[in-house]
Amino acid sequence: MNLIKLDFTTTINLDEFIASWSKLYSYPLEYKYSNSIHKDEFDEDDIKSLFEWKNGMNLSTAKNDSLENKVLSKINIINDLKTQKNLDLKTFKVEFYNLSAVWKIFLLHVIKPNEYPIYDQHVHRTYLFINDLDWSNISNSSISNKNKEAFYFNEYCKFIKKSDFKDLRAMDKAFFAFGQFLKKYGDVFTTS
Repeated sequence: MNLIKLDFTTTINLDEFIASWSKLYSYPLEYKYSNSIHKDEFDEDDIKSLFEWKNGMNLSTAKNDSLENKVLSKINIINDLKTQKNLDLKTFKVEFYNLSAVWKIFLLHVIKPNEYPIYDQHVHRTYLFINDLDWSNISNSSISNKNKEAFYFNEYCKFIKKSDFKDLRAMDKAFFAFGQFLKKYGDVFTTS
């Protein structure tokens, strides 16, 4: 039996937080992510697998059509951006302006996984919590695409850079796991 004890002491060290919470990470189709993310060049199947992983399941017809029209049709641009030493963020934003914020940020992560962390509601919730901000109302629909992107580029990426944490994947896992925990059991932190 492999049991985990949660200890609700204050962690003052981001490395300790990440080490603890990344162990609790679980997500479906993890092999789709790990088999494709670090390839030097993507093919359409790689990108589709990565977006299926992000979706947590196979894509619906509408999402698959969107992926084909807005992302896969630009596979050459994606691979070109991937090879750039310093990613041209302006070009990226122009080319992929019509993606939702979460998909756009995920594509940015796919292109440069060691520079751009993953973003979703769980990551956002965790960031707010550890910065002692109101995290209780974060959901997929509670923030506009414009505000998600503004948060990601103006706050979260700066936080990541400032933290100088080298293993972004471990950070992504920890923030996701803790954000899920907060969503389900966060009242333990708000009741007295």
